[in-house]
Amino acid sequence: MPSTRLALRQTPCWRRLNVADDVAPSRRANKVADWIEVAALTRGSSIGSDALHELGASVGYRTADIDVGLTTMSRRSSSMGKAYPFRVANGAAALPDATNRVWTALLLMSSASPLRRQLSMLEVSILLELVTAEALKSLYGPGTSAMRFGWPSEVGRPQDFPAAIRWLAQQMKVRVGSAYRPPYAKDGGVDVVAWRPFPDGRSGFPVLLAQCTLERDFVHKAGDVDVRVWSGWLALDVDPSTALALPEVVAAGEDWNALAARTVVLDRIRLSSLLAGEEHNIPSLDVLIKWTAEQIEHLREMA
Repeated sequence: MPSTRLALRQTPCWRRLNVADDVAPSRRANKVADWIEVAALTRGSSIGSDALHELGASVGYRTADIDVGLTTMSRRSSSMGKAYPFRVANGAAALPDATNRVWTALLLMSSASPLRRQLSMLEVSILLELVTAEALKSLYGPGTSAMRFGWPSEVGRPQDFPAAIRWLAQQMKVRVGSAYRPPYAKDGGVDVVAWRPFPDGRSGFPVLLAQCTLERDFVHKAGDVDVRVWSGWLALDVDPSTALALPEVVAAGEDWNALAARTVVLDRIRLSSLLAGEEHNIPSLDVLIKWTAEQIEHLREMA
């Protein structure tokens, strides 16, 4: 009979490590990690082990909770690289450069943010949609187009929904479908549209319809976009894919499985990774960078 050590060594790696659990573990672990990140942002410098444990105790976090939070941050850093603005070493958390990161903006608009109640939800919704549009431009590779479909629009979308569908069809160079387009609809549940045409100019290219949400309870949003209806509105030969974009980190397990079985999940980890620190090279995200710096200043004034 092999020794315990040998038996463990022979266990297939896929049985020893669940990648999803490693990167985005339980709700509790993500909640503590987000809290530590906000604490580091508020301080504006590294925050040591003693200070973390003292602050944690004041809000009900035990030593074990802080350790799990720091471990979660380390895993985020290892998996995301330069897209993640925090570092962990020797039980301390530090932010090398958090003012120009998509991650920081999404953190500050998430449910973990102390600023959440005083934010303009319309403004934050538009910022989330801008981030999603830019992130989706890299999803299908070079040649991918993506734009906000939500209203109000900075890209020329008409307010009237039937006219907006005709406008979108023109942008995508597809025919308008014959399905009824309700005149009082706002966006048909879709905030961002991405597509990747081929050089032959023919139909049948990939299309993704993304909904963005700031809701804390987001699992029910996975099925809000009806792809069959949209295929009728835009006369698409192939049903589009859907995505749900949100500023939270979706925990492994039940939440993730419920979403991923129905749509492409674009949580804070994936949105930040798709942009990977390129926000300074994207003019449309200048407003996001400015907003993030302002919110960090407000956060520190509240401390």
